[in-house]
Amino acid sequence: MGFSGLKKILGAAAVGALVFLVPTVAMTQDMGEKAIQTRQGFMKLVIWEAGPLFGMAKGEVPYDAEAAKMHAANLQTLSHYPYPGLFPAGTSNADFPGKTEALPKIWEDMNGFNQAFKDFQAAAAALAEAAGNGQEALTGAVAGLGKACGGCHKPYREQKS
Repeated sequence: MGFSGLKKILGAAAVGALVFLVPTVAMTQDMGEKAIQTRQGFMKLVIWEAGPLFGMAKGEVPYDAEAAKMHAANLQTLSHYPYPGLFPAGTSNADFPGKTEALPKIWEDMNGFNQAFKDFQAAAAALAEAAGNGQEALTGAVAGLGKACGGCHKPYREQKS
């Protein structure tokens, strides 16, 4: 086989590789966007459940023991979601500008990020224990949840000015 034949084979191989590579790159981009959308949906659920609790703790919403227990139980359940699947590598705001506020620091400090999520789990459990025990107990537990949320958002989420 001469040089010309080798060029044809290599050219065909390159085209063949592109046929497989382009969909893979597109699929990777699509999976990253889906992961971002899913984790944003997860955070919306957390906010949906936490919002009334924060309102009750601040006195902006009348304290309701049953509603507080329900929202706190839902938060505790959410805290056990297998969150690492929501944070695949390559889905930071550096990878997807304008689509996420997740800082690359998450993947640079995965131990710290995992600890922050464990702190959220512990705060959600404490909140579930306290929620039905009166507004004062709820207020203290909500403060713990707020601290846990800030412990993740401050170092690992882009701060908007």
